[in-house]
Amino acid sequence: MWLLTQERERRRREDAALADRTRGLLREALARHVPGTAVWVYGSLVAPGRFHEWSDVDVALESLPDNMTLEYLQSLLSADVGREADICLVGQTRLKPVIETTGERWIA
Repeated sequence: MWLLTQERERRRREDAALADRTRGLLREALARHVPGTAVWVYGSLVAPGRFHEWSDVDVALESLPDNMTLEYLQSLLSADVGREADICLVGQTRLKPVIETTGERWIA
């Protein structure tokens, strides 16, 4: 039992460190690709204890720059962050209430 508890705690610490690194990479990527844009980060990345090695990143933009498509931004963020990125416009998704309630609003 003690070993199982130790393993869970080790995994929790690793997942928390991974979430912190991923948040940093995401902030850098957003600042590089859509500077000054208001975005919502939601899902497992902002839910304590939910992010793990197979998690994606969920981002909702309040607006999309003229020179950008959602698909292109998705590919850029996925490459920069090293994991799948799920991108949408907050005003065009049925998840808007969840995003605005549970997400974090960032300025890229």
